[in-house]
Amino acid sequence: MTWGFASFETRFRWAAALWAVLMTVWCMSPLPWGVRVVGGAVWVAITAAASARFAWWRPRLPREVPICLLAEVDPGTLEPLVRNLLASGYRFQTVGEALARPTRKSVVLTFDGGGREQFTVLLPLLRRLGVKATCFVSDQGMRDAGHLKPLELQEMARSGLIELGGALPDGAGEGEALLAAVVRGRRWLTGVTGRLPEAFAYVPGPGAALLARAAEAAHYRVAMTVGARTEPFARAPFAVARRPLPPGLRPWQAYLLATRGRYRW
Repeated sequence: MTWGFASFETRFRWAAALWAVLMTVWCMSPLPWGVRVVGGAVWVAITAAASARFAWWRPRLPREVPICLLAEVDPGTLEPLVRNLLASGYRFQTVGEALARPTRKSVVLTFDGGGREQFTVLLPLLRRLGVKATCFVSDQGMRDAGHLKPLELQEMARSGLIELGGALPDGAGEGEALLAAVVRGRRWLTGVTGRLPEAFAYVPGPGAALLARAAEAAHYRVAMTVGARTEPFARAPFAVARRPLPPGLRPWQAYLLATRGRYRW
């Protein structure tokens, strides 16, 4: 538990304690017995509803399993989420750090698409908050003006805050052509940044199993997809699930995410 009012979790606990004190005072008040019983029943009903909404009865996440999130570059959602998680004692790691030195209560924040907003918006935000993230990019940027360029990728890699991973470009084909595209993308990213990427990202769908095998054949250490439940990396290293963050995440949803791994009711 953190003291003060820095995190939503702490503020909610203070509110719950105040609620219990007020209910005790109400029950000991000199009002008629029937009024106190009815009022107490209302208080109990409100407490039960609040407990259900904030999922106190749900099991907590195993603290040794990183929370893997798939986010959009939206400061209005990211900054409150990051601040709530930091105040609740969570640490932000890249995928490589979570593989090599996993810590308790860690968060792996990831971004797909390779858009230039990852350089112009996300990198300054990470610097201001002092947290790390992983961005998955492809060599699509060589052909698309809206994608990250080599010099931008190099600066992101040098920042020490962003780890770059591989992704499949559009129109990669199937079978041997798909494997060749995954291998080519890893070599391209290595040549640009001077660092061998360890993680690959793909979206779920009919070809997900083929992409997972292609990532393994290309000698990636881990491949990440999208799913509802995060398992230890060692259990399914080429099908690691990331939870997509909804836009406009509210503080109480961030609280559920930090304590139960849930953010939708």
